[in-house]
Amino acid sequence: MNILRTKSHDVIHFPEHPSIEISYSNTNSYTKCRSYDAKAMNQGFVWHQIVVQHNGKIIGSDGKRDILDALFEAVNNEEIYPIAYRRGPKEDCFLVRQCQPALDKLFAQKLRLRLPNGHSISIIVQLNVADFHQGQISPTAQITKALSQLYNSMERYNGEDGILNLSQFGRNPNFADVVVNLGNSGVLERICNLIYSNDEKFRNVNGIVMKNNGIRTLAPLKQFAGVEFAILDLRDNKLRSPERITRELLPLQADELMLAGNPVINTNKFPDCLSPVLKNFKRIDGIPSENYSKDYSPLNKSGDKDSEGYRIDWSNRSNINNFECSNDWHAVMIPDPEHNHTKDDIFNYFFLTISPKFSDFYPCYYKFDKGEHQFLVRQCFDQIKHLVEYCNLEIGIPRIVQQAMPEKSDLLPEVEMDSKLVYYLLMNISPFKTGQVNPLECIDKALNRRYNAVDRVLNLSNFQDTEGLQNIVINLNSINILSRILMQASKKFASSVVELRLDRNKIVFANVPKVLVLMGNLKAIDLGNNWIHHLKDINELSVFKLKSLRLDGNPLCSKYNFAGEYIEAVKEIFQDLENLDNVEITTKGNLSSQKNYLCDVAGYDLTQEFVTRYFKTFECVKDRAKLKDAYHDNAMLTLTCNYLSANSTQKTRARIGVYSAFSRNILKMHDLTRACATVHYGREEIMATIMSLPDVSFDMLTFTTDTTIHNDRLTAITINGVYLDQAKDHATDTDVVMAFSRTFLLTPVKHFLGPLNKGTNYKIINDQLNILNPTAAQTKIAFKYFTNDNIADDENEMSLKTKESMLAMLQELTHLKSVWCTRCLEDAGWDLQKALEVFIGLCKNDEISDTSFM
Repeated sequence: MNILRTKSHDVIHFPEHPSIEISYSNTNSYTKCRSYDAKAMNQGFVWHQIVVQHNGKIIGSDGKRDILDALFEAVNNEEIYPIAYRRGPKEDCFLVRQCQPALDKLFAQKLRLRLPNGHSISIIVQLNVADFHQGQISPTAQITKALSQLYNSMERYNGEDGILNLSQFGRNPNFADVVVNLGNSGVLERICNLIYSNDEKFRNVNGIVMKNNGIRTLAPLKQFAGVEFAILDLRDNKLRSPERITRELLPLQADELMLAGNPVINTNKFPDCLSPVLKNFKRIDGIPSENYSKDYSPLNKSGDKDSEGYRIDWSNRSNINNFECSNDWHAVMIPDPEHNHTKDDIFNYFFLTISPKFSDFYPCYYKFDKGEHQFLVRQCFDQIKHLVEYCNLEIGIPRIVQQAMPEKSDLLPEVEMDSKLVYYLLMNISPFKTGQVNPLECIDKALNRRYNAVDRVLNLSNFQDTEGLQNIVINLNSINILSRILMQASKKFASSVVELRLDRNKIVFANVPKVLVLMGNLKAIDLGNNWIHHLKDINELSVFKLKSLRLDGNPLCSKYNFAGEYIEAVKEIFQDLENLDNVEITTKGNLSSQKNYLCDVAGYDLTQEFVTRYFKTFECVKDRAKLKDAYHDNAMLTLTCNYLSANSTQKTRARIGVYSAFSRNILKMHDLTRACATVHYGREEIMATIMSLPDVSFDMLTFTTDTTIHNDRLTAITINGVYLDQAKDHATDTDVVMAFSRTFLLTPVKHFLGPLNKGTNYKIINDQLNILNPTAAQTKIAFKYFTNDNIADDENEMSLKTKESMLAMLQELTHLKSVWCTRCLEDAGWDLQKALEVFIGLCKNDEISDTSFM
């Protein structure tokens, strides 16, 4: 497709179809309105044009995708096919025809598209921009042509012939100039009609593959009610609702149904929700339907006709050679009748027996059953033979021998194998079937989930916990497996990665620069909390000229007594390093001090919210009454005042004396009986004390915040900073800049609060306030940039982040699509409670269709 453009018209050329001549002389254009000229719309043999006014804010291939996603969301599954999509610096445009219901939906929303991030953009609808002529591009004709080609090349799939493969159908070469989106139920219904109505071809169709098409609803597949397919493959789509998928599967039948990769699988109601339709399918994702459950493995043979497997143990180990060419699952059975060893223990011990010379070893479908640890493997015969012939089907249980060692020795502690676990194998326990775990495919999908293209970060932290790897054990302790995964990632993301996170993976050796060679822009690597014992085990990574490296949490760190010694050793290898263990290294090779400290990132939101709200409320006496609910009934407050001023006026000394009256500085007390009296106990007494203190103004830019404890029972937050004790009459008195250090202990008292039952209510149980003179550094920067009097109070202004959070909460509560959630919130003035009431009202009035839900 190419375009010839003049001021009054465009000519769009297509390689296999007559051109479309666009003229704007008789065009009716509409924007930001809800109505149009019905006569102009109802002309059948004309083209209409949609212009998307993004003003250059949506760029790249992702921008086009976001616009199309917003378009299909807005038309709410009415059939529409964008044709001749053209990108522009400020506007995108495309042609449509014969889609009045879809255009009606766009006009109903005042010709605005809501993007996935919640922003909205205007569109212009131009009616009657060109006449339609015979032979010009037609979506239905292109779909028919694509289907015809696929009919003639039907595949053998999972042992079955006659499989019509519509995987990623929208990328078919016939759709170079037309957008065909199976995520739009109107489009999917059209395709199903075309397939079913072609009697001559459809009689030869034994199954349909619809993988990876963005399908959100199966309602259009009702066309195939009564048809008995061998295979119906719906993997990697966007099916979300358990109730809806069950309802829509009722009329369908197939020997094998495949649903893996759909969001519905991760819901709590799945797979129990499928019980009404299990009779329609013999197998689901390779599992017999009567056994289908989240904890299923091919070891579950109840009701299955698979064999019990051939047992291999010490007595018949030579028979292992009979299985060299087998592609079936083999079971490893490790007796542990008292369950003395956890899953992690078993695999930590077992992987010590795996040889790096042989195939990669991926244990799958682990479970503990009837006093045995059980898991499956396949396609690793050389490794299995090694376990049988060299390791004698035994696992050593290691014990560290206590011995005196030099303080800076590079030697590892001596390990003895005190006891052994003897195990056996069940060979050919079950044939491999499509839909069962394929480790390499699962790893590839996991890598995609872990890459953030915006930040250019590949986050493989605790890689085992990635969604989709629940039934596989990934041993990154193995240099072979670590290299394979990193090579796969390197080929997939190449130079786009600037930061690689590998913490918490039990890695012992990371000299893998060759497999990362394609990541030429790599500047940061996180290897924290692994099992690395020596710097020599990572020194080859220095070829990347890293700016940031994290190693804390590895055994190698304990070799150094001082930070300077540690930094020097690391810098000797990584000479370009600027940041070590998340701390900036100064030009002198020392760690720079950090303004704030957070012991656990999980405490960030609590710390930020508490510090901001508490000190803002504390500034004015009349507002402090609101702090009463922040304190526990049995809370304690102590205050010390060590502020000294050589050149103070009588009024200034009187103001400082207010603090001294409550001070509990025992060293300065003449009457020690006051020591107990100045411990303020209970909510009421604490409030009486803080209400007696004067108005102040905090400079929050000077605050340093340390969250030193954050767990399920206690959070400790210490704040240091300065504040201004303002004079009431500047003619006779001056403002006083004072420093403070304040430590709060907070404890959770109520859980599961809020609309999502995820909120927690904290109370202050201990409050220690120390008032003192500011340091020279604090005095220098105090109130340098602003005073709080100059700050506009924007508490009532709702930030975009807050709106996005409310949008996410409403979506989780209602399962509505984002467009409808935004509408409910806007109608409710961004009040979540009122938005729920709007939603309930819309449901009662039947204004929300099934397609409006995810």
